[in-house]
Amino acid sequence: MFEADKTIRETSTLAAFMDRCGVANYEELVERADSDPDWFWTQVLHLARIRFARPYHRLREIGDGPENVRWGIGGALNLTETCLDAYIEKGLGDKTAIDWVGEDGSRQQWSYSRLAEEAARVASALSARGVRPSQGVGIYMPMIPEIEAALLGIARLGAVAVPLFSGFAPHAIVTRLNDARAVAVLTADATPRRGKPVWMEAALAEALAEVPSVHTVFSLRRFGGPVADPARDLDWRETVAKADATRPAHPVETDAPLLIAYTSGTTGKPKGVVHTHLGVQAKATADFLLCLDLKPEDRHVWMTDMGWVMGPLTLISVLLAGATLVLAEGAPSMPGDPFRLLRLAAENEVTHMGVAPTLVRQFMTQDPAPLRGYDLSALRIVASTGEPWTDDAWLWHLEHICRHHAVPLNISGGTELFGAILTSTVLHEVKPGGFSGQALGVGAKVLRVDGSEAAPGEVGELVVTRPPMGLTPTIWGDKKRYLDTYWSTFSGIWRHGDWARRDPDGTWFILGRSDDTLNIAGKRIGPPEIEAALTETGKVLDAAAIPVPHPIKGTTVICICVTAPGVTPDDRLVEQLKDRVDQVVSRPFRPSEIHFVEALPKTRSMKTMRRIVRAAFLDEDPGDLSSISNPETMEAIAALRKDKP
Repeated sequence: MFEADKTIRETSTLAAFMDRCGVANYEELVERADSDPDWFWTQVLHLARIRFARPYHRLREIGDGPENVRWGIGGALNLTETCLDAYIEKGLGDKTAIDWVGEDGSRQQWSYSRLAEEAARVASALSARGVRPSQGVGIYMPMIPEIEAALLGIARLGAVAVPLFSGFAPHAIVTRLNDARAVAVLTADATPRRGKPVWMEAALAEALAEVPSVHTVFSLRRFGGPVADPARDLDWRETVAKADATRPAHPVETDAPLLIAYTSGTTGKPKGVVHTHLGVQAKATADFLLCLDLKPEDRHVWMTDMGWVMGPLTLISVLLAGATLVLAEGAPSMPGDPFRLLRLAAENEVTHMGVAPTLVRQFMTQDPAPLRGYDLSALRIVASTGEPWTDDAWLWHLEHICRHHAVPLNISGGTELFGAILTSTVLHEVKPGGFSGQALGVGAKVLRVDGSEAAPGEVGELVVTRPPMGLTPTIWGDKKRYLDTYWSTFSGIWRHGDWARRDPDGTWFILGRSDDTLNIAGKRIGPPEIEAALTETGKVLDAAAIPVPHPIKGTTVICICVTAPGVTPDDRLVEQLKDRVDQVVSRPFRPSEIHFVEALPKTRSMKTMRRIVRAAFLDEDPGDLSSISNPETMEAIAALRKDKP
């Protein structure tokens, strides 16, 4: 267990908010938020000081059912007014908004005024090329300051941002830009990787041969890359950099799309999750400013990519708080610099940081001695999301990253909510890998298959019974798919697709995706429980437990593992690992086979893609592959099955 320092608790934004609202504790706040959403979200909007160009006349309209809830009826606004203009008008324009570090150590600092000017230039340049409000504009760039100006500039124009993962191949770009009917793309000619340029504009140009709607590309040419189409592909410095830096924000309806965040499914094309100008501000405020205690004086880093929801969410949260974003291009761990994220945190006096459990497990394979030279005393909050924690990884990060001072706060939600369903706060004791409570205003519950509420300690489906501001209103261009995917399992209730349980002491745990669930002889379990049993031996660095058809049992467990450094995979190790699962989990889930590979398929955010592991092993259709960061791993997994007699 971990408890935040008394000063951190008493000076938290959440404590002050609860005091203003007249509630005694977090659980009372959760109950009131669920019972009176209009009251709660009004308080959140006041906390965020969200600016409206035209006031709304009704906060919430739910007459057509929770799946069709609408917010801010009759109102108009633009996100950049709150996130940029308001600070400049308060005299805070010189405050650092972005403190950027390149892979080679180069630096740039952009003030709030500079960021506002660059965003206005993006909006002006797009407008000059005929881009209009509500049209889609792609962002295919590395994590440099200009990518933040790109997102905010598209928003300022009232257009719709379509962020793309910077590592996407042409086919993945084509799918998303065509689905969004994008008319322009902002890009860079290349991004450095271990000192060498990886050409992005060339990949985009190949993709655009199949995207006829795109008529304009602005490219920030850092490495002198080639130009495919001079009439379409324009130099950023000759266009955006010379555009009007005073363009005002274009007000849009409160439910107008701000961005389309694509998330992959097991079948069909990626889902274009729509987020609105009002929704993202409210949800980010509730999650980051309240529960994660992000404050104006904070310097925040969460190494991610704009193509995943954490990219936009990180930027918007920092700006809503009036804080500083420490933006780093490149990877959090590199050859010769295995703790790069932590080194940057120390050198840049980061106070508020995000990590992923998988990244921490990667850190654990290294000699921790260099960490003693990193001064992480400025850290106050270390948030985490992604895969479930294992106890050993959580305790390692408490000791080596948090240093038993910074508060480890676990959150879990999804692209569709622009934030959390479950969270931890500085006001609660924190258990390893657990969530101290549900996020505010979501009405989280754990349900059995029949829709009844699970008992304490019982595993079931994690659901949202009170659709929060920030929940996506639809999948772009496909409302039916939206309803079928999220609202069809339980009437009037959002099913997120995670297995969860809530222990009698109120701690919540995520146990993996429900579509990953292992059902062995009628007994259900989430893969992370089996995987944790394997990795906690110290002999396995990473593991994926998958269900495989069995002629007698119906389904059996097979585990694909990555051994820890210095560990030799052999028959003796296989039996040791099987015995470990038998002892820690239970005999019915003892793996029938254990195989070893050098790496498992991962997303850019380091989540293990179990459905792809299973598909490769069984030679099945893996569905959408665009979010996989290391597709070469599939071949080694497929070979395991092929080698069997």
